[in-house]
Amino acid sequence: MVKFLVRIILVAVFVSILLVYINPISFFFQNDLQRIEADKKIVFVTRLGPTTLYESKNRRFGYHYSLMNEFAEYLGVELEVKVTDNINNAIQMLENRQADIISGFDIEKSRPNLKFSYPYNRVDHVIVSNNKNTRAKSYDELLSEYKVYSIDSDVSKSISIIENNDDSFSIEIIKDTNIDELVKMLNDDEVKFIIMNSDEYKIFEKYFNSLTIIEKISLNQSQSWVLSSNIGKKFENKITDFFKEQIKDNNLSAIYSKFFRQKQHSFVGTKIFLNDLINIFPRYEFFFKEASKMYEFDWRLIASIGYQESRWRHDAVSYTGVRGIMMLTQDTAKEMNVIDREDPRSSIYGGTKYLRDVYRRLPSNILIEEKKWFAIASYNIGLGHINDAIKLAKDDNIEVNKWVELKPYILKLSQSRYYRKTKYGYARGWETVKYVENIKQYYDILVFLDSQDQMINPVEESIPNTL
Repeated sequence: MVKFLVRIILVAVFVSILLVYINPISFFFQNDLQRIEADKKIVFVTRLGPTTLYESKNRRFGYHYSLMNEFAEYLGVELEVKVTDNINNAIQMLENRQADIISGFDIEKSRPNLKFSYPYNRVDHVIVSNNKNTRAKSYDELLSEYKVYSIDSDVSKSISIIENNDDSFSIEIIKDTNIDELVKMLNDDEVKFIIMNSDEYKIFEKYFNSLTIIEKISLNQSQSWVLSSNIGKKFENKITDFFKEQIKDNNLSAIYSKFFRQKQHSFVGTKIFLNDLINIFPRYEFFFKEASKMYEFDWRLIASIGYQESRWRHDAVSYTGVRGIMMLTQDTAKEMNVIDREDPRSSIYGGTKYLRDVYRRLPSNILIEEKKWFAIASYNIGLGHINDAIKLAKDDNIEVNKWVELKPYILKLSQSRYYRKTKYGYARGWETVKYVENIKQYYDILVFLDSQDQMINPVEESIPNTL
């Protein structure tokens, strides 16, 4: 009897040891899909950034985020997104089932204990420089003198090993940071070269005109969802079926086009603006001026916002879902009692009413003549992010009451070392700064023309060269 009990104990100990060393998760997670459906929630982990995930006006956006959201809808469950800038942290979350899928990281297929979904996108990885700072020497000379910086990326790590052996240039990985921070460092001439992927470059080049690609260091790299090697088979098949359906419906291409092929309204130039002023603006001039009287806001400023948002197109639609001349969100339209966002009068009145509402909620210490720029920035990025920027300035013992004082702190909202301290988190601050600068230019032109009483037939030659 004693021998029998001893044998049972030994078998139990052996099985316990066996379970530890052969990765028991493989036994317990065969029903991943059943667990997700029972919890009515799927969890992704990604990094914050202009192509992955960002927030604007209390809504989440991003190319990779859009695919996550599509998959959650496909499963009929809620989407939860966790964020980190560290690859190893993301993989740890996956292994511990704190996350079901990793998205938006450059993780090489040679890593053990991982699987990869269908490659839904392909990118090049490029070395980018600031062309205003590299004219004295050739790029090859500068590459031999200065390091190339990268966020945490398997692609950069593998290239780093090859290039360090070749001595053509050296790469330094900066962990726990994001691509926005590297772009800021490059723009401020703190570094000479950084690595980013081609999709990130498509976004940033619209807002940082001096960025230039000097070398492509990897071509046609696939972007896939990263899965645990012991993923349940039913869940893995569900992911495969999802991508098959996306391809069949041409939805992958449609989502990509929304974020990377749609025109962004940067400053169009004086000639185009004047042409639209003559041919389009008169249709809506009455509405802008009446909204100005009703909500006590300069009509020239409202018109400038409308032009930046839509170029005065009543049927304009953005990839974010905003629409109409003043590009109202559904939530803002509802709040402002706007039924049809594409109706010019409703859009202009609703947008102006919202602008006035934001203006009144700004801190009282802001100078009156500066307050409008704070309100316009809020119109673009949301009042919460503006308050975050003001709080960051306050932490530096700066009481912000001018736009020029707020501007550097709005830029910090996209940098990981700063947005982690804020209430509303990451925001594309560089986009908002450009947005306000463009509106200022349109506004200056309208103010000048209005002062010259030439609104009916503006003449290009009368515009000052500074505009």
